[in-house]
Amino acid sequence: MKKIKITLRKDGTQKVEALGVVGESCLGLTKALERRLGTEVDGRTLKPEFAIEPSESESEREREAGS
Repeated sequence: MKKIKITLRKDGTQKVEALGVVGESCLGLTKALERRLGTEVDGRTLKPEFAIEPSESESEREREAGS
């Protein structure tokens, strides 16, 4: 299950984290939200899951969900 975890800190900074996704799809998942927050991403930390290629079945599910 894909989720986005948002952490709002007392100093006004935010952290947006994609959960349950692999590969570059995490960037697409969070991009719209980052724009809505109205701040530029001044630092991006990629998790190990970013380097994983999605399996064929995951890719098919993503395409079907987008239809």
